[in-house]
Amino acid sequence: MSYVIAGMFSGLLMASVTATLGPIMLFSLAKDPTPFFKALLSKVPPIYMTLGLVVLTYPAWTLVGAVAGILYRVSLEQLPGGGLGSPNLVFTMAIVVVAIMLATPPALLLRRVIVGLAAMAVIFIGVFGWLLPFMART
Repeated sequence: MSYVIAGMFSGLLMASVTATLGPIMLFSLAKDPTPFFKALLSKVPPIYMTLGLVVLTYPAWTLVGAVAGILYRVSLEQLPGGGLGSPNLVFTMAIVVVAIMLATPPALLLRRVIVGLAAMAVIFIGVFGWLLPFMART
């Protein structure tokens, strides 16, 4: 049970990061929009996008964290062994690979907010790859 709680806490921490950086990146994109984003802005104002982002990010990241906690427990049972400053090297490397895979497409499409996306990817790796395993220790 401590694994799920540690994962949920990690998810809430990541949600706070997303709720902070997401609106900043959104308004940066809204300041000088691409044609696609301009059409989207004509239908949905940026404040509604921001509100939707903030409202949806907490339950979504909490769920992702709970699943990550369960996966961490499974990885401890199946492939134990620490490394890179983490109690489980396989889990941490999987988190790094997932972060890179998830951050690459938006980074290629949204070059103006690449710094924010990179920061979120690094924080994701830190929160789920290192913080979650240390919090889940019993």
